[in-house]
Amino acid sequence: RDALVLIPVGSVEQHGPHLPLGTDSLIAEHVAGEVERRFPDRILLFPVLAVGSSMEHVGFRGTTWVRFESMIRYLLDVLESISSWNSIGVVFVNGHGGNVDALNIVVKSWNYSNDRPRALHYYVYNPRVVNLVKRYFPSFGHADAVETSLIAAINRDLVRWDRIVDADISGNINVVRTRDVSPTGIVGTLRRELVRADVGAEILNFMVDDLISQLRTYYPGIIPST
Repeated sequence: RDALVLIPVGSVEQHGPHLPLGTDSLIAEHVAGEVERRFPDRILLFPVLAVGSSMEHVGFRGTTWVRFESMIRYLLDVLESISSWNSIGVVFVNGHGGNVDALNIVVKSWNYSNDRPRALHYYVYNPRVVNLVKRYFPSFGHADAVETSLIAAINRDLVRWDRIVDADISGNINVVRTRDVSPTGIVGTLRRELVRADVGAEILNFMVDDLISQLRTYYPGIIPST
């Protein structure tokens, strides 16, 4: 039988002096991978699409991006190629805010023009997840205590603990460049004592359960109920 295709989508971009360039990709891959682990007969997990739309971080070493229009064309081609052998669905599990606009356009464009497979964009920082984040952290930004806690939960060795700096920086990097508001690349609040791997693990588990709930809603009968 056809399986539901999960494609993690991330970014290659600066995450301050202490987190990996692939932070968003690691988080998206972790969430999608946990769903595949729970339902291996129902999920086909793709390798992560690492390079996304990260123009907001232009100028920071390591940041690599594609234009929105390039990403849209690329992902529509991905969907078209999958449609030749899969009629169930394709889910983009997105770990990067800069990809949101492009992925929303991709999903609408595909679903409005094609019957199968049905595409879905799952953003790991959707309002349900953000509500949980706000219980533990004073703010949510970029390379802050939230993302550091998530990476610490996935693999604490990926955090450069000696490079964590105190930061409390505001700025809307959806409309301005990161370097215009933060010389370190950190946006939001970061202090060593705010980083909690246990809370990061709780948030990651919530993301996994939330994604499973969305899959059951959008693809009835594919993911069995527990």
